[in-house]
Amino acid sequence: MYYLILIMSLGLMGCSSMQKMAVRNISPLFIEGSNLLTSERSWELFRESAPGNLKFLETIYLQDKSNHELLATLVKGYAGYAYAVPETLAMGDRLEGLEESPHQKYAIAIYTKSMDYGLDYLQHKGIKRKDLLETDEKALLKLLSEKLNKKDHSAVLFTAQSWGSLINLQQDNVALVSHVPKVKLLFDWVCQKDPDIENGVCDIFFAQYEASRPRMLGGNPEKAKQLYAEAIRKRPRHLLMRLGLIQYSLLPAFDQEAYEKESVVLREEFAKWEDINRDSLEDNSEYKAVEHLNLFNAIARKRFEFIEKNKKRIFEG
Repeated sequence: MYYLILIMSLGLMGCSSMQKMAVRNISPLFIEGSNLLTSERSWELFRESAPGNLKFLETIYLQDKSNHELLATLVKGYAGYAYAVPETLAMGDRLEGLEESPHQKYAIAIYTKSMDYGLDYLQHKGIKRKDLLETDEKALLKLLSEKLNKKDHSAVLFTAQSWGSLINLQQDNVALVSHVPKVKLLFDWVCQKDPDIENGVCDIFFAQYEASRPRMLGGNPEKAKQLYAEAIRKRPRHLLMRLGLIQYSLLPAFDQEAYEKESVVLREEFAKWEDINRDSLEDNSEYKAVEHLNLFNAIARKRFEFIEKNKKRIFEG
């Protein structure tokens, strides 16, 4: 209905200023709807529906490019979609031993779109691409604090996520890998100010940051496990935390014994999560109170399916 109202409004208004006014008035409805996507329980439904919703938001944004909230939503939306769908499918391709993954190429394309929107957002706020790449750490932190405030945290966070994911998916690109300290700086700046932002994205990043780097480049597998353990303690119903421990700590170490223990717990939690919302008003499940984590848990389940499917190949070669 919201889409229909907006389309009719834009069709009837020939004046660009009136179009912008219509978009500005109704865009909070679309932003709110986009933010509610984390409650979606079906990974497959999200995979099918998210691209169309994102393209629609882009169409709205093109009518009002000064709408920073819409722009921030596009940064977050494309980063989230890239992580949830093509990067998850690319993970499955890697576990199956495919040398080239079309899903990885698609993930790179979507993360690039998210980052481009993020750079546009920062440009609007007075921070140029050159500032990110060439300014030293102390000066960049000062610039971020001078130009940005709490309303900008989400856009910065997902710009950093997309940037970091582009590096992680293209580790043979030496020039790109050299940007890792700047990605870390952006995460540090946001997460120190707002550590619980976006349902634990900071916890996921810092644990993965320690787990995914080789020791010779500063990685710390033991610290990564500690960070995952703390993240799981803080958010026991956020199953991507447990999946992250498996994906980034246990599998690279070929620790099958620890994997088997963690997989038992994860299966039990998936069973609890899947046994809610059955049209019963008497549902008192512990997952009922965290429906905003549904999409995260759906991603975790899909990734776990890929791991289980390839478990023998992973541990036995």
